[in-house]
Amino acid sequence: MNDQDKIIFPCDRIPEASAIAKLLGLVRQRQDDLWMQRVKIPGGVLTAEQWRAVGRIALEFTPGAPLHLTTRQDIELHDLTCKQVPLVQAMLAEAGLTCLGAGGDSLRNVTVCPCSGILNGAVDLHPLAHQLRLAIEDEAGILSLPRKFKISLLSCSRACGAPWINDLGFVVRRKAGQYGFRVIGAGSLGSRPRTGMVLFDWLAVEEVLPAAIAAVRVFAAHGDREHRNLARFRHIRDRLGDKKFMALMVNEFETTRSQRVWPSAALTELENGFAAHLILTFPNGDLSPEAAEALACLAAIEDICIRISCHHKVIVLGSTDQQLREALSAFDPLGVPAEPQATIVACPGTRWCKRALVDTNRIARRIGVELGGKLAPQITVCVSGCPNGCAHSAVADIGLIGQLVSVDGRKTEAFDLLAKGGMGRNDKLAQCIASKLSADEVLAKIGGICSDMNHG
Repeated sequence: MNDQDKIIFPCDRIPEASAIAKLLGLVRQRQDDLWMQRVKIPGGVLTAEQWRAVGRIALEFTPGAPLHLTTRQDIELHDLTCKQVPLVQAMLAEAGLTCLGAGGDSLRNVTVCPCSGILNGAVDLHPLAHQLRLAIEDEAGILSLPRKFKISLLSCSRACGAPWINDLGFVVRRKAGQYGFRVIGAGSLGSRPRTGMVLFDWLAVEEVLPAAIAAVRVFAAHGDREHRNLARFRHIRDRLGDKKFMALMVNEFETTRSQRVWPSAALTELENGFAAHLILTFPNGDLSPEAAEALACLAAIEDICIRISCHHKVIVLGSTDQQLREALSAFDPLGVPAEPQATIVACPGTRWCKRALVDTNRIARRIGVELGGKLAPQITVCVSGCPNGCAHSAVADIGLIGQLVSVDGRKTEAFDLLAKGGMGRNDKLAQCIASKLSADEVLAKIGGICSDMNHG
């Protein structure tokens, strides 16, 4: 498909071709007459006015649905009608936001470590992310890849950008006074998850662009366009084996690198960056328009910075913990998210998604209410509404994957329970603890896991 000239943002109507609609971040909801609009937030960075704009749009067009944070630093608007979509896109464009590439078989949002360039000791990777995005989007056929392609840039040891489950994860390193990257690649989740492999243990900064473009070219040329469930970048690795896959990658990298002189982004580390940060956790990824307005007010304060993280979190950075606490105390909608708590990540589930089998929101809420006091703040619970595992259940500290089982001839919600994954920070997949559990059984099992963790 060569649709570069057919895709217009903002659109004047929803495109008839679903592939083009998805490239604009539009997905038809479970309710056939309603749409989800995903908004791409490069590097998780929004200005005060942009926070205010998304909150205002939600209040005006979808007052009954919260803004929804994704696992890729994006924001979703739900319950939009066909007539509302062009108006919403126009307002987003006016605020300097885009939806192009927020979905579809293309380069998705390039995620960046939320502390990048602003927290003491964290290298600024945003210029490189911008350079990467522009270079890859200039590739022929980038809007018609075999499937989506995901890139993450990480500037700290916490690896919160989950490099091991991205198509490419660039982890900054320093050697002999020079910055470079360890590159992890060919990982993805889905119904048959597999974490990535080390593609390059050391890659110079000036080699990042040709390495990324080489990977995209390998994907475009060798990805399976006949079977979508086997069409991700990692499936080329599965098909060829690690040795042949690496040979293919290295050959394409050397060819691409030799084609021209590639620009190199300057990596910098602030000498006087922010020293303190506070995590706002939004259970199930739901953020009210009032919370968006509060974040807009916070972002307008000169010595405070805000970044969207990758798992339903927003990071607020400042000079001292006391400064942040005092600033947040002025905004009631941010009070509960600012409390120390476990992270509960939930995909949209049956309230919005056509593919979902279970109501993720309901069980996620129960976990928060009934087990919130038992779950340590560093724990992440990921709830996926179907085996696709969009909430990252397959690598979670505690993961749930929804399914339907027959009980007395009636379809009933059930869950597979997984635990002890590496959250994409390493190559560790979560292990299945139990299968086909009812919601009550899930709560009991998680309670037991929490007890073991507290005594471990």
